[in-house]
Amino acid sequence: MICIAEYTAVATAITAVAGWMTPESVRTYVSINADPWDNNDQIDFEEPMGSLGIEYDVHRNFRLFAEHLSSPMQCNDHPGINHAGVKFLAPIGNATLYSGLSVNSSHIDSNDRFTGPLASLGVEYGNDFKIYAEHLASVKEFEDGRTSFGFKVFFK
Repeated sequence: MICIAEYTAVATAITAVAGWMTPESVRTYVSINADPWDNNDQIDFEEPMGSLGIEYDVHRNFRLFAEHLSSPMQCNDHPGINHAGVKFLAPIGNATLYSGLSVNSSHIDSNDRFTGPLASLGVEYGNDFKIYAEHLASVKEFEDGRTSFGFKVFFK
């Protein structure tokens, strides 16, 4: 069963409109991703997961971002996981390697057991349509995080 609630539909529409209205340097996206091993101790969502996000590359090696994660396969994931932070970028052709630090509030967010700031490590390939792989976890328990593969569609 797919459970896309009205909040998700409205947030997706707002994400698309924001992408079309913001300057070229500010990009918004939706994504679908999955953890093929589904053995994560820090996130309790049914696979696959979706995300809505916004990013701004301040420099070719420095990105600011905010992102919402939730699962279209479950109805009880409101308000999902929300985090914002920075990513350090290493472009290599059309691919970009990155590492990031972000903050979230586990007291407000649902279905996660994050402690402290979050760290991410990933690679993305493409421009307006990106495929990517990312590991997201608490800094304190990085090895217990979620490694996912997916794609992002950007609005511009």
